[in-house]
Amino acid sequence: MIKEKEITYLDSFVASTSMIPEIIERLFQDLTKMEYTKLEIDEIIISMDESITNAVQATIKNPNKFSKNLYITIRYSVSETEFEATIIDHGTGFDLIETLNSTPDRKSSDYHNQVMNYSIDTGKSQASLKVNNKHIFLKGVGAGLKIILNFMDSVSIEYIDKKTMVAPSVSESTDGTIFNMKRKRRIPHEQTSQSI
Repeated sequence: MIKEKEITYLDSFVASTSMIPEIIERLFQDLTKMEYTKLEIDEIIISMDESITNAVQATIKNPNKFSKNLYITIRYSVSETEFEATIIDHGTGFDLIETLNSTPDRKSSDYHNQVMNYSIDTGKSQASLKVNNKHIFLKGVGAGLKIILNFMDSVSIEYIDKKTMVAPSVSESTDGTIFNMKRKRRIPHEQTSQSI
């Protein structure tokens, strides 16, 4: 059995947008070495750039930070069959619970109006997260996350919590986000090698 080739990267940086071009250039070179197509490279680069930028901005804007030098940690792996990345920040987190709470409540006396408003808002956004095997459409989510969800096969968000270490939702104790994304090759490696 032939072992699959893989390129990995892991590093931490003080939260600053000045680090992003260096990481993106390294990722571009690694994807090129693994013979990813231009379209695959573009989609992965856009997703990583957006993810890292969001992590830096969330960390810089965190009102609970007790240090001016908070770090962003970035890990990715590029193999012949898939791309996977994790970005860890010290922001306050994307509030999935708030998003879930904005869904219509059948027990509410205002249920009909909630359904109408939700369907109008949801129609504008086809981006969703899968939570407990249910697709939750994201309302009011930035274009960056929608792009990432479109380009990746799976995205998961966990929260660093000062009380429980890793938590499924945002709370007063949230002190960061662990953002994972993964995508299989759209064009198998064998096809790209044969076409060259």
